[in-house]
Amino acid sequence: MNSPSDLRRRGANNAKSPKGKCRTRSRGRDTASAKSPKPTPLSLSFLPDDHPPPPPSGRPITPKEKVGQFLKKRATSLKKLPSQKRFWFTIGTLFGFILPSFLLAPKVLYVTGVTETDLMDDFVTKLLVPFIDDFVPKNPMGEGRIKAPGPGLLLAKEGAKAKHPVFLVPGFITTGLELWEGEACAKKYFRQRMWGSTTMVQNMLQDRDCWGRHLALNPKTGMDPDKIRLRAASGFESADFLIGNYWVWARIIENLAEVGYDQSNMAMHSYDWRLSPKKLEERDQYFSRLKASIEVSVNALGEKAQLVSHSMGSNVIFYFLLWVSQSASKGGGDGGKDWVAKYVAGHVNIAGPLLGTPKALTAILSGEMRDTAEMSPFEPMLQNFFGREKRRDMFSTWGSLWTLMSKGGNAIWDGNLVTFTDGKEGKEAAEATNSALAKFGAAEGRTTEEFIDVLVAWGGGHGHDYHKRIDISFAQSKVGGKQTESSTWHDPLTSPLPYAPDFTHYCMYGIGLDTEHAYYYKKNSNQDGHMPYVLDSSVHDADADVRYGVKMGPGDATVPLISLGYMCRSGWTKGRKGRKLNPGKSNVVTREYLNGGGLGSDLSDPFRQGPKAADHVDIMGNTQMIEDVVRIATDWHGGIKEDVVHSEIDEIVKRVDVGKK
Repeated sequence: MNSPSDLRRRGANNAKSPKGKCRTRSRGRDTASAKSPKPTPLSLSFLPDDHPPPPPSGRPITPKEKVGQFLKKRATSLKKLPSQKRFWFTIGTLFGFILPSFLLAPKVLYVTGVTETDLMDDFVTKLLVPFIDDFVPKNPMGEGRIKAPGPGLLLAKEGAKAKHPVFLVPGFITTGLELWEGEACAKKYFRQRMWGSTTMVQNMLQDRDCWGRHLALNPKTGMDPDKIRLRAASGFESADFLIGNYWVWARIIENLAEVGYDQSNMAMHSYDWRLSPKKLEERDQYFSRLKASIEVSVNALGEKAQLVSHSMGSNVIFYFLLWVSQSASKGGGDGGKDWVAKYVAGHVNIAGPLLGTPKALTAILSGEMRDTAEMSPFEPMLQNFFGREKRRDMFSTWGSLWTLMSKGGNAIWDGNLVTFTDGKEGKEAAEATNSALAKFGAAEGRTTEEFIDVLVAWGGGHGHDYHKRIDISFAQSKVGGKQTESSTWHDPLTSPLPYAPDFTHYCMYGIGLDTEHAYYYKKNSNQDGHMPYVLDSSVHDADADVRYGVKMGPGDATVPLISLGYMCRSGWTKGRKGRKLNPGKSNVVTREYLNGGGLGSDLSDPFRQGPKAADHVDIMGNTQMIEDVVRIATDWHGGIKEDVVHSEIDEIVKRVDVGKK
C-alpha cells in the first residue's frame, strides 16, 4: 500500500480548483430577513387549507391529529407516484425530518403543542412504514412474480425431481430476531421482530438506545443481557424476506418448489447470527437440532442431505461438520467419524467468507466500514443518530464477528491490513485510552497477525480473555494438525474436513465487484467515547484504488476473492496441505458468476441487481446460480461437477502458496 503522505499529496493535487476559482459557501444571512418583524408563534399553517372536520365529539382537532391526518393524506397520494419518484421523495423526507429534529430548539416544537415523540410516531407509523411495505418489490410468489420462467420450472419440464433433502442455512443479519423478553421500552414488541422487519425500523427510529441495548449481547458472557431475550425466527419465513419484501432466500425456495420441494423434504435452519458457534449450541442447541433434523430426513427419505448455506452460514456449516464428528467429551456432537459420510452428500457454499472478511475487523475496532466512510458528508448526522462508538460497542459483543476476522495472516492477506496516517501520534491516542492498544499506532503499517493480536488482547474493550469466553482461537496452528479443540473449528486453514470420500464441497460466489481489502486509520481528535482511532476518509488515490480511506480489491462487494475461493482452489485440493486439510479427498467444485447485474437491470425488480447479479446478497437471485443449486439438489444429469472460473483466483492462489513455502 502506498504511504499516507503519497496518497494525501495525490488527493490534494486531484482536488485543486481551476485558477482564479475557489469553492466557498456563503454563511451570511439575508439582509431582508434580518429586518423582518418579530415572528409570531409557530402554527400549523403549512398544512393544507382543506381542514378536516372536527372529531365526532365536537371538540377542536388537536395539532397532533392534524399532523397525523396530513401525513396520512401524503402517504396515500404518494402511492400514486411512480416507484422511483416515491423512493427519492421519501428518502428526502426522511433526511428532511431527521435534520430539523436535531437542529430545532425544543421550545419551537412546544409552541405547536406537538412533541418530537409525536412527530416521530406519526412519521414512522403513517408514512415511513407504509412506504417500506409499498416500494419494495412484491413477493415473487405472488403479484410481483418474474414473468420469464425460472430455472426450477425449466428443469422440472425436462424431468428434474426432488431427490436429496435440502437444509438451508442463512447468513449474517439475514434472519429475523424476535423479542421474547425485554425492557419496558420494548414490551409492546413482544414476539415481533427487533431485527428484520418494519417493526425494527420503527423501534430504531423512535428509541435508538432501547433498540441498541436489545441487539447487543452481554460482553462478559457472549450471551443474553439480563432480562432481554431475542431469538431467531423459525421456518422459511425467517429468512425468505427481510425488511418489507426485500427477498433473500425467496427465489431459491420458489425454484426448488418447482421441482417438488416443500416442508417434507426441505427446511430452513435459522439461527441467532450474533452468537459465536459454541454459544449457539450452548444456548439454543442449534447444532444438536440440525443433526437430529438431518438424521430424521435422511432415514425417512433414503437419500443423503444437501446443506445449502449463504454467507456466514457457510462458516456455521463448516463448524457443524467438525462439531458433529467429534466426541461429546471434546465438546462435539458425538456423531462419530463417519457421520458426515453417512448422512451428508455435500455442502453448497454460496458466497461464504471461509477465510473471514476485513469488514469484521474494522467493525470491532471502530464501528466503521466502507458503507459509513462513503457517507462522510452525512457523518455528523449519522454520528448524532447512532454514533460509531455505539455501533462499535454493539458489534464487539457479537461473537459471530470475531469468527469472521481474517484468517491466515499476511501469508493470505497480502500487505498491511491497516495503515495509520498519524504515525506515532496514534500511540498517544491509544495510551490515553487503553494500554492494550498502546503500541497499535506506533508504526505506520500493521500486519494482519499484529492487528488481530492487538484486537484479541483488547477484547473489543471487554477484556483480554473475551475471545476465550466466546471460544474463538486465532492461534496460527500447524496446518492440517489434528485439531480437536472447539476454539479452532471456525478456521478451515487449521482444522481438516471430516473423512468423507463421497462428499462434495461447492464454492459458489460472485466476482467482478470492488471489495474492501485494507484500511487507513487516524487518531480520533474528538476522543468521543473510547474511540482512539477512526477511518481516515480523507485518503484517496484512484491509481491505488483507495477510496475514503478504504483499499479496494476483487470480490463480491462484501467478501474478498481470496476468502471466497482459496479453500476450493488450493486449501482442500493442492499438495501436502490439501492432503492434510482434506484427508478423505472429498470432491471440490468451484463455480464463479461474473457480475452482469446493476440497479434497474430487471424492470420487474428495479431496486435489486437483476438475474445476473454477483453482489454478495443479490447473487441469491442469480438465475445461473439458482439453476446450479436445483441441479445439485435433484442430482439432475449427475448434478454439477465442472469448475467454472472467470477470475484471477488461481494466480492469487499461486502467489500465496509460493509465499508460504
